[in-house]
Amino acid sequence: MEMKPVGMLLLTAIGVIVGLVLLVASAQQTNDLVNTVTLSNSSFTAPAESGSYYFTTYKAISSPVIYNATGDLVPAANYTVTNNVVYNDALAVRVTLGAVNEYANDTWNISGTAQPLGYATDSASRSIVPLIVIFGALAIAVVALAPTLRSGVVDFIKN
Repeated sequence: MEMKPVGMLLLTAIGVIVGLVLLVASAQQTNDLVNTVTLSNSSFTAPAESGSYYFTTYKAISSPVIYNATGDLVPAANYTVTNNVVYNDALAVRVTLGAVNEYANDTWNISGTAQPLGYATDSASRSIVPLIVIFGALAIAVVALAPTLRSGVVDFIKN
């Protein structure tokens, strides 16, 4: 049974539209999956002595540097940064203050390189994700071109 041109055009249009919607949705997620974020003076209020503060938008922070509100460097002996901590059923970064701490309850600014919650920690996943988007775009192109090539439009143009 041969498909009529209008039906083929409609089926192709629906396939391309659905494919583009899915491609855009998946392509938007690749940034958090493959890229780290540079934190620059992200402000938070330090908890009381021996207390903890949780960064719930990141799962890891490497090379953290913390300054207080006046711009003075907070010595690393006054806090501990723990990555990949489960807090409220999600991964987070915990900053725990020491037992005796002159910087408690102050406003702190943290800088460093952070991994967003969706970040893929293994390099294989980070290298494959962009390829999935590229092959998805190629699949949409094939869906759009296949009916055109089958219909003989190319032969018509040659003559």
